[in-house]
Amino acid sequence: MLNVCSCDFLEMRLLFVVSTEGRLRDVMGLSEAAVRRRHDVTVFFNEDSVKLLRRPSPVESLYADLLACRSSAMGYGIGKVDMVVNARMSSLAELVELLEGSDRVVFLG
Repeated sequence: MLNVCSCDFLEMRLLFVVSTEGRLRDVMGLSEAAVRRRHDVTVFFNEDSVKLLRRPSPVESLYADLLACRSSAMGYGIGKVDMVVNARMSSLAELVELLEGSDRVVFLG
C-alpha cells in the first residue's frame, strides 16, 4: 500500500495569462492559493492588464514571477520604472516558451 499525505504532492509550474484589468481579484486569489501549495507561479500580463503592474499595485505582494508583455506596456506608456519592483518586461516569444514549459496554464480574460 502506498502511503501518500497531502504534503507529498509534486510542485507544479503554473502559468496565469491575464488580459484585462478586471481580473485582479482572480489573479490574486489563484496565485496566493497556488503559492500556499508550493507551486511555482508565473503571471503574464498582456493587453490592458499590464496596467495592474503600475505602481502602486496590490500585485506587488504576490510571490510569483510577474511578467509584462513589452508591446502592451509600451502601448499604455508603461516602462520598467513605472512597474512594481518584482515585475519585468517580457515578450510573446517568452510566453510561448512558458506555455510549453508549464504543467498547467489558465487564461483569465
